[in-house]
Amino acid sequence: MQAKIVVCAGGALGSTALLLRSPLSAPRSLGSGFTCHPALILVAEHAQAISNDVGHPKSYFVDRAADEAFLLETCMYFPFTTAKALTGFGADHSAIMHAFPRLQMVLVLACDHATPGNRIAVDRAGQPVVHYHFTRETTGGLVHGSRASARIFFAAGAVRVYTPFADPPLLERAEASRIDERISERHFREGSVSVSSAHPMGGCRMGASVADSVTDSWGTMHGLPWLRVADASLFPDSLEINPYLTIMALADRVAEGIVRDAAALLG
Repeated sequence: MQAKIVVCAGGALGSTALLLRSPLSAPRSLGSGFTCHPALILVAEHAQAISNDVGHPKSYFVDRAADEAFLLETCMYFPFTTAKALTGFGADHSAIMHAFPRLQMVLVLACDHATPGNRIAVDRAGQPVVHYHFTRETTGGLVHGSRASARIFFAAGAVRVYTPFADPPLLERAEASRIDERISERHFREGSVSVSSAHPMGGCRMGASVADSVTDSWGTMHGLPWLRVADASLFPDSLEINPYLTIMALADRVAEGIVRDAAALLG
């Protein structure tokens, strides 16, 4: 039996890679417009044990700094995740991890935007490959967010802050007045800082024209009315907030469109 309606919901990487592997005739912009909210963890050490690992880990966030291209979220990661995010090796790194019960953390996310060249492709095996380079604005967002986090930490009583945008990466409380000087984009080198992402977006961007988008505003592939996309790959650009609610809203909209069009498609 041949399906008359197909929905791709594999996420930005999964859906885009699936369509890139497909023999279907896809719009030329398939794979472009990739964004991901590049993120890093800042860690502060307090003099006494704190309860940062108790309760919901992301109960607070700051989105009032979108004009400076960053978001902040409270977080508390397991020791392994914390260890891999910290800068440094050996005894210095071990000393930070031994202070784990006294650590406070903030997740800094940069509000990146769709940039030519940042895209999703597939390798010879058909697996997704992300091509991504930092723009000056994106790096600036991480720097501004790191500075804001350091100020929050010291205001909360931290004795030292560990940040990958400083060299050396340790800021003592006595240096709190030198945050802007010590945390700088001149210390950022791609491949030398542990940067992650939980918000891949784009690749099957929605829009009005096949010339610059993959689907219409209902997630329908241009030229293929039976094929729908219902995930974060639809975003034409990065959001300046956590995208989860928008992803759910888009999926609901795609479902509404399927219900509307089902009679014609199913014949």
